[in-house]
Amino acid sequence: MTTTTCGVPRPSSIAELRAIAQPREYSPSITDRLYRLGSIYVSIPLARVGATPNRITVAWIVLGLAAVALVASESWLARIGGALLLQLSYLLDYVDGEVARLTGRKSAAGEFLDLVGHGLVKTSLPLGVGWSAAVETGSGALLAAGALGAVAIAVGDTLRFYAACVSGALGAGDLGHVVPVRMAGKRWSPLGIGRAAFALSFESPGLYALTLVAALADAMALLAVWWAVAGHVWWISRAHRYARRLDTPPAVAAIVGGRE
Repeated sequence: MTTTTCGVPRPSSIAELRAIAQPREYSPSITDRLYRLGSIYVSIPLARVGATPNRITVAWIVLGLAAVALVASESWLARIGGALLLQLSYLLDYVDGEVARLTGRKSAAGEFLDLVGHGLVKTSLPLGVGWSAAVETGSGALLAAGALGAVAIAVGDTLRFYAACVSGALGAGDLGHVVPVRMAGKRWSPLGIGRAAFALSFESPGLYALTLVAALADAMALLAVWWAVAGHVWWISRAHRYARRLDTPPAVAAIVGGRE
């Protein structure tokens, strides 16, 4: 196997590059795999021209915040453009990690920067949606709904870090790159599918997909209210799930050991 001057492998097939850049444990959900179908074709040329993972991370954070500003616009076309820019920003979120693995530049600082970016974009998005809805309708209540949605998403997102800190184990807060248990031999029930779709609407791919749908349908007000109301149901149910997990014997043992 030969390499370029930037240290990027040149295997005989795209499949071999995918094996390096996209190990299965980094793509635990079906939405990850959808984005990774195309992300590799962005990652390879960026890695070969010497783009650094951290610069790519900064780029998608800036794009994400610019997208939120466009979403908050009074213009319907600008809102659609912002929603599409969110998709590009999220695609680059996959690219930075792939470039890091292709070039051997993985770092804790890069992972920290990545998490900061998610916090900024995800929590500012409901504010942008609420602002857009408030300007369009003249209702200050919709701006308040956007703020409530931002609080719900911020709280729900940080719960996983709290769970990991208390237990001393990344898995307790669904952190780290862990492939979830598969539903082998089991059928998804309508209730299970509904719960998964509900939870997904508050994670990055769902947040950005709903924003695009709302922008196309000119339904920013409805989206702001959804995040404001359903968002608090989401984080409360998530807190309950983590609390139950932490109350199991292995988690209790880890917490006691950590305190010593």
